[in-house]
Amino acid sequence: MTSDSWRSLRLILIGFAALSSCASPQQRRGTLYASSTQDAGSPLNSGSTLERARKRNLVDVRTAIPGIAIDLRYATADNVTGQSIYPSHMPCLLRTETAEKLKEAQAILRAQGYGLRIWDAYRPPEAQEALHQAGGSTGMFLSPNAGWSRHCGGIAVDLTLVDVHGQEQRMPTGFDQDFAHASRNYSGADPVVKQNLQVLQAAMKQAGFTQLESEWWHFDDAEYLNNPQPIVYGWQIALPGMSQP
Repeated sequence: MTSDSWRSLRLILIGFAALSSCASPQQRRGTLYASSTQDAGSPLNSGSTLERARKRNLVDVRTAIPGIAIDLRYATADNVTGQSIYPSHMPCLLRTETAEKLKEAQAILRAQGYGLRIWDAYRPPEAQEALHQAGGSTGMFLSPNAGWSRHCGGIAVDLTLVDVHGQEQRMPTGFDQDFAHASRNYSGADPVVKQNLQVLQAAMKQAGFTQLESEWWHFDDAEYLNNPQPIVYGWQIALPGMSQP
């Protein structure tokens, strides 16, 4: 994707985020209110959210994998939209079995002097809808009409490789950037990027993940490729700014 395309997408997404607070609360799947509104700015009751998440087989990754680096980009303005899509202090959640696999991948990499940094894990369907409505034409965000992203069931994770000091290693692109060059099959000339990608891919594959062809950062729990798991709406686990339809 060209830099001009990214600038256009950014403007579209920012515009959508600004308008989303006007969405009807009667939407079929639930409503996402932009993080700039009073609803999304409400404090997160982490105890209530994590308890409700556990009942739906979603676990807190920070607890399941102590020390893993987490930088949920959609909970900040540091993403393609330029605004937060998730509520502040969004918990990093994954399905229990998926978190166990990720723990194994982290251990494999730690033994080599590396580690993982998570950019996205469980994604509320309300957020998936917002992202698709704003930028679905780019091919980056799956349409709910075609099926929900595996992120919405907590069985997919976006991540990158870090060194022992937590410094991100060179990769083909940044997160959600330069989609034309974001394939898992790196064809560039940088040997360091190629090596880093191979290290990441090998550890994730060994732990039980498969990689999305078009996004080097996206990994799915291979156990559930042909066994989709129920999606979990943000309102079902009491995430601020997400209302029941």
